[in-house]
Amino acid sequence: MARKIVIIGAGQVGFYLAKTLSEEHYDISIIDIDPQKCKRAREHLDAMVIEGHGAQGSVLAEANTAAADLFIAVTRMDEINILACMKARKMNPKVRTIARVRSDDYIGPNNLLDLKAEGIDMIINPERTAALEIQHLVQNAIAQEIMPYADGRLYMLALTPTPESKLMNQSLREIGKMFTELPFRTVVIDRDGQTIIPKGDHVFLEGDKIFVMCKREHLDEMYQICGYRREKKINTVMILGAGKLGRLVAWNLKDDYNVRLVDKEERRLDVASKKLPDVLLLEGDGMDVDFLDSAGIKDIDAFISVTNDETTNLFSGLITKRKGVGKVIVHISSPDYIPLVKGLGINSVVSKNLTSVDAIMRYVLRGRVHSVMMLEGIDTEIIELSPSENSPIVGNALKDMDFPKDAAVGAVIHPEGVEIATGKTIMGPDDRVLVFTRPNKLANVEALFN
Repeated sequence: MARKIVIIGAGQVGFYLAKTLSEEHYDISIIDIDPQKCKRAREHLDAMVIEGHGAQGSVLAEANTAAADLFIAVTRMDEINILACMKARKMNPKVRTIARVRSDDYIGPNNLLDLKAEGIDMIINPERTAALEIQHLVQNAIAQEIMPYADGRLYMLALTPTPESKLMNQSLREIGKMFTELPFRTVVIDRDGQTIIPKGDHVFLEGDKIFVMCKREHLDEMYQICGYRREKKINTVMILGAGKLGRLVAWNLKDDYNVRLVDKEERRLDVASKKLPDVLLLEGDGMDVDFLDSAGIKDIDAFISVTNDETTNLFSGLITKRKGVGKVIVHISSPDYIPLVKGLGINSVVSKNLTSVDAIMRYVLRGRVHSVMMLEGIDTEIIELSPSENSPIVGNALKDMDFPKDAAVGAVIHPEGVEIATGKTIMGPDDRVLVFTRPNKLANVEALFN
């Protein structure tokens, strides 16, 4: 596992990546040319902070790149990220490299540069990862958040049970007795901004947002248990913002839904018309109520706001929600704002910066730890890991284990199938286990599995 990590770029992605990794006791050096970003990093990160150009050899040498196990370049400039990774590999042939690259000129089918051959081990495209997350949210309209595991056989989803739900005023223990085969496991509750990792005596209250693990074949049953009669049917989708992310979302959805792509800039619509000839393009302002009415907002089943302006995304989402749109998804760049936005009635919030951090963490934590994902706006992470053969957790029922208080097993991916975790669940060394834990208990969880 990598211990010494150099990060180029102290923007949103680099900052949160360094914060997450330093909390896991990695030795972090972070580089940025912006004095203000460096100042913020020095004040809030346990890391060596270097002000300088991330693609200059002298700066890379100052960060001790020659001794690094992992080199991550996540500035806003593709060219700097690519060049920095190439130089890092020259300075240290054994270092693993990750670059954030957005332009199709470098990662599209017609690119002339083979980045893998140039020594870049992993490419992160933030728009593509965010677009895929939005696609899952549209396909599963009731869910406020959703993440597939085990090739889509297993889902982590977040939703708010209705007051008429079978769960209301019932404890987890009582709910377990209601089902011969438990179709889900509640692993986290968000109650008025407070994060709860529930035990058997926890009672569901109105307004709780619950995070559950559920098998794919039980999704409809899960929705019904939570008080939704059936999965919401989405036919028509309006996307605000014809930039790169908006075009990718439209491309992903156009074959299954009637898609309307809106932007107030004609030049962006011109680009979209060449890439999306079958999508209805509309020129207008997503915060203009008269325009939204004329564009048929009353007929829209899902509204997705992914402009480059967070204020526009937020207010257009609030307006369309008030107009009666059932599913509203907004993009927010800064993870700090996510908890605030979620209290305003918007169904789902997506951050391409956080999805980038999650994707990188899945690569960093190799070995028995397969991935770590931060839940947006929740003081909990999902860690996917396998126990060692000598782990005390192997061969014993979960109910007999002294599991950390602020952690819970959600599901187990066995070689022969997936299982929603119960007290009777037994794990083996070939299994992959999904654990929900507070960040400060992550080391305790890993120790139990070693």
